[in-house]
Amino acid sequence: MLPHMQQARALLAQKQAEIFDIEAQMAALARTLAAARDAQQLIWEGLQSYKYPVLSLPNEVVCEIFVHTIPPYPEPPLPFSDCSPTVLTRICRQWRELAVETPRLWRTISLLNPRKSLEPQQAFRIASLWLKRSGSCPLSIRADDLNPVLSVLLPERMRWEHLKLHVDDPTDMQEGPFPLLRSLDLILMPKNAATPFLLPSQSAPLLRSVRIFAQNGGTIDLPWAQLTSLMLYLQRTPGFRRILRQTRHLVHCTLYCPFSDTDGLGSEIHLPHLEFLTFTGGAIKDFLGSLLAPNLQALHVPEPSLGSQPIDTLKSFISKSNCKLKEMQIVSEAAISSEDAYRAAFPSVPRVTVSDRRCVSSDSESDSD
Repeated sequence: MLPHMQQARALLAQKQAEIFDIEAQMAALARTLAAARDAQQLIWEGLQSYKYPVLSLPNEVVCEIFVHTIPPYPEPPLPFSDCSPTVLTRICRQWRELAVETPRLWRTISLLNPRKSLEPQQAFRIASLWLKRSGSCPLSIRADDLNPVLSVLLPERMRWEHLKLHVDDPTDMQEGPFPLLRSLDLILMPKNAATPFLLPSQSAPLLRSVRIFAQNGGTIDLPWAQLTSLMLYLQRTPGFRRILRQTRHLVHCTLYCPFSDTDGLGSEIHLPHLEFLTFTGGAIKDFLGSLLAPNLQALHVPEPSLGSQPIDTLKSFISKSNCKLKEMQIVSEAAISSEDAYRAAFPSVPRVTVSDRRCVSSDSESDSD
């Protein structure tokens, strides 16, 4: 046999051997893959029959976990947000049943509608459903349009505990009693400027915190004497000073002082328990001239409202009140006096700042409700 034929046969035998070797490797890999698939199937079947630990917890524990997934009471979750309890009803049937039967998940109702995207009928359905699911729990309610839901909310007024409402007819809010009401946050825009807003103390014996914004309106009469926290913006409402003379138990107070209120001008307003006082504007100089706050600890005030001699105005107030301030914040975009000047004028006050915007300390932000 010719040499070149022998070489060709040898090369062919070598390649055939390589093919057999590769086929053997492929067969081994196929067996390994089949074994892996069998193992995968066993694991998958095990997972399908596995009962997750959370589903084996007692219902009481799961419900308590649910309550901690929403904002702490009385802060309400938005109905369609990720922190809404409605999210829990879409996980599985067991969770839905537990969530629906947990009244504390539904006791905070928010119908705030800044973009006007919530239709009146939709707001009514949400309020009705959440009220039903809340059982007998006290309620925290926020709504910027009371009209669509008034008929469903009013029958539950015995359960109202925290309210934040936009009201165009104050008489809607006077059908008491409100035995659990602790905090009231109102924007009053009455259609009739002379319409009074009246809430006798016997109607709301637990009320302690009130925030009211009213650019116009008639007399506002609340159980002022029992309040410990008050925010007032009553630009055109008469009786501003009369109101404050009744709030002798205030600890926290934020005010816009009406320029037009001369009722009792010159007579003293004594607030013996007041610790935190913030002004947002208005006739502050005249008001400070009649205020006595011996226990005041923090004062936040816009400098332009203090007159041409702001330091003298503050000195007179602090001296007359004989208070031991821990914090003074002066707010002004173009301060008459520098921060150093204020610190020099009030060396006994540990914290004196001048800023172009109000930055309330954590203490003065705290609320008694």
